[in-house]
Amino acid sequence: MKKIITNGRIILKEQLLDGCDIILEDGLISGIQRAGSMDMTGDISVYDAKGGYIMPGIIDIHSDMIEAYIQPRSTAVMDFEMGLGEAERVLAVCGITTMFHSISMFRDGSWDVKEIRKAPQVKRLAELISGYRHKKRLIRHRYHLRYEIDNLDCYEDVKKMLEDGFVDLLSFMDHSPGQGQYKNLDVYRKHQPGEGKKISDEDFEKLVEREKNKNTVTLDELKVLAETAGKRGISIASHDDDTIEKLELNKELGIKISEFPITLEVAKAASKEGFMTVLGAPNILLGGSHSGNLSAMDAIRENAAGILVSDYYPQALLQSVFYLYQEQGIPLWEAVRYVTINPAKAVGLDRMLGSVEIGKKADLLVVDASGKRPVPEFVFVNGECVAECHYRAAD
Repeated sequence: MKKIITNGRIILKEQLLDGCDIILEDGLISGIQRAGSMDMTGDISVYDAKGGYIMPGIIDIHSDMIEAYIQPRSTAVMDFEMGLGEAERVLAVCGITTMFHSISMFRDGSWDVKEIRKAPQVKRLAELISGYRHKKRLIRHRYHLRYEIDNLDCYEDVKKMLEDGFVDLLSFMDHSPGQGQYKNLDVYRKHQPGEGKKISDEDFEKLVEREKNKNTVTLDELKVLAETAGKRGISIASHDDDTIEKLELNKELGIKISEFPITLEVAKAASKEGFMTVLGAPNILLGGSHSGNLSAMDAIRENAAGILVSDYYPQALLQSVFYLYQEQGIPLWEAVRYVTINPAKAVGLDRMLGSVEIGKKADLLVVDASGKRPVPEFVFVNGECVAECHYRAAD
């Protein structure tokens, strides 16, 4: 059955297109043609955009929101499949049609480990998500493995997960104090769990010294993981780059994505060197980093940002796109690229996803931006309308 989306403003990669309909067939965009020019006989469903915007579905390559749906309390681990089912309904109405669930694999005994971040649970979730490729779901689920390089015990687990095809994106992370996200030790202390905040200054200094001097995997071992990922076409990201020297090391490892660079200087250098720089959409809406690091808006102004991700708040992605357009004067098609074609390119999905083009997958949003905040009225994945949102008249 054919579907037509009509009466909308189509956001292409470099322009807005008015007065055209989009035709969907067999899960693909089969045509873009002048409104009213199509033969309307036969089995056809028509979706009226009512003057709203038609854009590609959002691709989120970094979000740990699933943690709250599986482990909502420290002692409560819910059924994994139920958690994913509940999460994808929220993601669909946020306009996210492809989600890379990004769960960290922490070492046992580290202060931020919690149950969902332990190796057995991480592997279980990754296997479940991998199986979703062949099951009926609302959105596309992918898995982003965030590997803490001090987790020596799980090195072989990570390698096997890559070899077995359970990973769609790999990132190397180092949350040691005194560098990266925690270059400022005051921020490191604030991020400690409740009991960690109460320790004495002397004990805190001992903790910092211990964490600074802990063992990590070697450069050669990281190269093995990088080569394993490369053989399977899996993109690799670094996390919290804070020096130009780290970027040089990343190039040696074949890393192409720099997630959350700490300073504008590093973000600009990463962009100049050809890295896809990733920043948080919540950072845009909050007016800065919650950790006191780089402002995403500053990076965008300096052409040092390539991708926006939800990080921990999926609702921020669509909102940030229209904030950039409506409040910052960035062309809408340019703002949209941060959450569609750019992340698609970073993870090798741009051949079929990320832009409104004939022959690509029909992952599309119809967005009503007439009010204070944009609302996805229709969400299509593979040409199927998976979500509708129409506000009723007030009583």
